[in-house]
Parts: sequence; structure tokens; C-alpha cells
Amino acid sequence: MLTSHLAQLRPLCPTCRLAGRGAQALTLGHVAQAQGEEVIEGVLLCPHPACQREHPVLDGIPVVVSDIAGWAAHQLEGTLRRDDLSPFAESLLGDAAGPGSGFHAERTNLGIYGWGHWGDWVAAAGRAHGGAYARLLEDALALAEATPGGLGRGSEAPATAPHPPRLGGTWLDLGCSVGRGPWALAREGASLVVGVDLNMSMLRVAEHARRAGRARFPLRRSGIVFDRVDQPLPAADPARTSHWCCDVGLLPFAEASFDGALLLNLVDCVPQPLALLAEAARVLRPGAAALFASPYDWSPSATAPGQWIGGHSQRSASRGDPPTELRRLLSPDCAAGIDLGLVIDRERDDVPWHVQTGERSTMAYRVHLAALRRKG
Repeated sequence: MLTSHLAQLRPLCPTCRLAGRGAQALTLGHVAQAQGEEVIEGVLLCPHPACQREHPVLDGIPVVVSDIAGWAAHQLEGTLRRDDLSPFAESLLGDAAGPGSGFHAERTNLGIYGWGHWGDWVAAAGRAHGGAYARLLEDALALAEATPGGLGRGSEAPATAPHPPRLGGTWLDLGCSVGRGPWALAREGASLVVGVDLNMSMLRVAEHARRAGRARFPLRRSGIVFDRVDQPLPAADPARTSHWCCDVGLLPFAEASFDGALLLNLVDCVPQPLALLAEAARVLRPGAAALFASPYDWSPSATAPGQWIGGHSQRSASRGDPPTELRRLLSPDCAAGIDLGLVIDRERDDVPWHVQTGERSTMAYRVHLAALRRKG
């Protein structure tokens, strides 16, 4: 975390927001480890006398959640995982832990997301669909560019930009995973892109790509056999990206803080999809673009059926069809009886998206893509 990002973003204590104590700006407390302006380990402090919550900064990633104990119950194992093991030692531990272990599940997920985000830069025989996320992001950017409001082009491209800038201002990537979104948007001209996720294992991959300029992740072949990817990436300015561990339904940022947002393949992975959409609208400036995509692959382990956007009742007004229900929810006249602060500018359905789960296995999805706009 750069101290300049802290000064620019002025994060708020989510615990106080939830308790109704208003906007309490966090301050930098003790710094245990730093590299110049980079805070590697330290703490952000809430000043409110009734709170005084400590939000840790770990591996350069601020952990700003309302319930740190609940977060630790799910994320502590991944947070404490060593990342200095050789591929040989890691394979020995993977064999010993076996296919049913948390270690195996974590490595598998990192490989799936790592390949989807960074695989277009990695040479791996027998594999397809590397960088599928990057292609979906490009489709989303192109869709939003075709709307009357566009993307809000930047006036000055970064030195590493591959072409004239398409973006400007400060953007937010909700559910940033292993970091391709912030990296790509920064190269497209955004002055700062904040990536938000709750999974520390994935955020560490993203932060390593930011600081070291390398995509490093395990890649599953089959069974419990993995390879190690450690791939240099094209140059990007690390001062234009930042990764935060936060709840996307309770963001630690002030209203109207961002000029654009990504919500790609996230809405079916959170407990409260409508809260996600409303929170995205809250932190966006009026007229800002929000790029949305989802295969609506609902799972009760992530989202209770009653919270699904469509998909749970064929007798509803949308007849159980998620895109139809999203259109009702985000219609200008609030046809669903709720105002989430966003409207659909333009959309494409049945956009192909492939997830490679192993050397010989792939899942194929049809994604609903939409360019949303913050009202006002």
C-alpha cells in the first residue's frame, strides 16, 4: 500500500459505518515494515472512541473489514501460507495433504484464476483459453465505449500505455481476484485502480504482479500434479494500482469516490447481490460507468436462493430469468420497486467465456454483459 494512495482514498472504518457512527477516516498507525513509500506491514486505525479498531496491512494489502474475527476465521490459513517454498517442496506438501485438503483447493483455485487472468502471457503446451478474463474485460470496455456516456477518456496516457488512453480518473475493480483488471485498466489510462477482494491468497498474487511485475501462481495439470508459473509481465506503473481486502457489500470508501467500476463475474459469488449493486452505485460519481458481467451460475454455498437475481422462481415477474430480472431491477422507472442507483445503458447476452480447470478440462459459460451507468 502506497501512503499516497491512503491520502487520496481516505478510507473509512466499515465497523463504524455499520454501527451508524458516520464516516470515520482511518489513519496510518504503527508501520512494522516499509520499502520507501510502500507500507508492507502495519495498521490502519479508527479514531472513534467507541471503536478504535485496528485494520492490519499485510504483505502490502490493507485488510479493512467490519468483522476482523470473522474474516480471520475464513482467511487466516491462506494469509499465513508461506510463499517462499520451492516448487519441489510445494509438490511434496501437496502430495502429503492430498486432494481433499484446503491446500489443494487453494492451489487449484489460484491456478484457475491465474490462468484466466494471466494465461495469455504464459506458454503452456496443451492449454487453451489463457487470459479469458482479459478478453471478457475487453468486450466490456468496448460495450461501454459504444454508449453515449462512453468511458470517460483520460487526457494523458501512462508511459506504458499500448495505445492512446481509453480511461481517466480513479477506477474500482470489485472482486479483482489475482489482479488482471487493475493492471489492465491502469495501462488503459486510469490514474489509479483499486482492486478489492476478500481472498488474501488471490490478493497476494495480484500484489506480487503489481510490485514485482511477475505473474506467479500454481497451475494444475490433473489430480494433485501442479506446475509453478512465474512469468514476467509487460511494464506497468505500480503507482497506478492498489489492492485492498474488503467486503464488496460494505466498502470502506466515501460516496462518489470513483470514476468507474468493474463488476465482472461477481454478482453470483456474494451473499447479497443487491447490496453489491447498491454499494457500487454509492461509491461511483454520477454518470460513471460500471461494467457488469455474469454467467449467473448460482450456488447456495455462496448466495442463499432467495437472494438470487432471477433463477429461483419461474412464477416471478421475470419468470426466473436472471437477465430479465436485472433489467427490471436497473430500469430507469424502477420497475422492480427498488432503486439501486444504476441503470443499463447497453448489453450483450451469450458472450462466450471459458474457465480451464486443468490441462484437459474446461468449463464453458455464456455470460450476460452490460454497461451500467450511475444515475444522476
